[in-house]
Amino acid sequence: MTIVLFENKKSCCGCGACVNVCPKGAITMKSDELGYSYPVVDSSRCVSCGACKKVCSYQNEVSFHQPIRSYAAVNKIQDQLEKSASGGVFVAVATYFLEKGGVVFGASLDFEDGHPIAHLICIEEVSQLGHVQGSKYVQCAVDQTYKQAKQYLEAGKKVLFSGTPCQIAGLYGYLRKDYNNLWTIDLICHGVPNLNFFDNYLSMEGKRRGGIPCGYSFRDKKRGWGINTRLDLKAPCGREKRIYIPARLTSYNTLFLDGDIYRENCYECPYARKERVSDITIGDYWGIECEHPELLKQTKFDEKKGISCMLVNTQKGIELCKKLSERIYLSESSFDKIAKKNGQLRRPSVHSERRNTVMTIYQKSGYDGVEKWFRKNYRKQITIHSVYNAIPRKLRMALKSALHK
Repeated sequence: MTIVLFENKKSCCGCGACVNVCPKGAITMKSDELGYSYPVVDSSRCVSCGACKKVCSYQNEVSFHQPIRSYAAVNKIQDQLEKSASGGVFVAVATYFLEKGGVVFGASLDFEDGHPIAHLICIEEVSQLGHVQGSKYVQCAVDQTYKQAKQYLEAGKKVLFSGTPCQIAGLYGYLRKDYNNLWTIDLICHGVPNLNFFDNYLSMEGKRRGGIPCGYSFRDKKRGWGINTRLDLKAPCGREKRIYIPARLTSYNTLFLDGDIYRENCYECPYARKERVSDITIGDYWGIECEHPELLKQTKFDEKKGISCMLVNTQKGIELCKKLSERIYLSESSFDKIAKKNGQLRRPSVHSERRNTVMTIYQKSGYDGVEKWFRKNYRKQITIHSVYNAIPRKLRMALKSALHK
């Protein structure tokens, strides 16, 4: 009898642990009608061994950790900080591991023939860090990285594995034992859109702007720390151009921020809580101007360049932090302060009626239909954000500070 992996899509995060563990290669990830990836079993190859069910973090007990310490954090190396989405904590930790002869797993966004490929990869050299830097607001395929990580662990290599909380839980579920040479970092995750939806958005932008997508930054810092994006296009003549797009002026960016394009399980995420699955949790320290205004008076905590929040959840995480003092500025904070503007440390994103509307339109009319709906229904918001983004950043920050006094 063929194994039934899950009864409801809300019970599958698409981590791929089942794919990695199947001894017969009977499980593959396939997209549903909306583009979200789910594991599918080939009944002709399945031997009903049940290995896939044993590694599923949604069907087995997961170990959670109460945060031990909380920090505001900033990378001391300016070049790394500038290329990071916020305070550059991940790249600082990754550099430490690579320089010590370890390996690092992280999310990469590549392009092939104008189409994005979002997946987890393993790097072994500091020169490869650019591939795993920066936020990726799309689900990245785990592929065979759980298997790869286990091979390195068994060989005695130090391994740093980063990903969304469900991907970290998937890794632990797959490994099914503790390794002294494994450290994990999870991200404060709102939820993940699917790659097909993102690809369709980029194709539409490429056609509209006269080029083929060849690069994308979800968090470009040219205009300071925030959620502005950058689209790289290759024109027919072969010349490449970069287009900077302020926050909330595109459909994909806005629908992501509003939580209307995530996969089903994200709205009931068991990992969107105070207790964490990893050694260290990182994210943006949104609201730091209210929680720690004293830090912003120090040159090392520059809001324009980005500031991270950091939760240290295990003793392994504590010991690791001690070794990072030469790479990261750390200032004590508290979980409650960090969680004020990082709601996913308390609860999952809300499934709104808009989400149903967007997905219905997408299924019937493709991304062009979604774009048309967005332009019509978000006309007022687009105008407001266009005006807001036209205001010089220094004046915006001054107004923001005044409002919080």
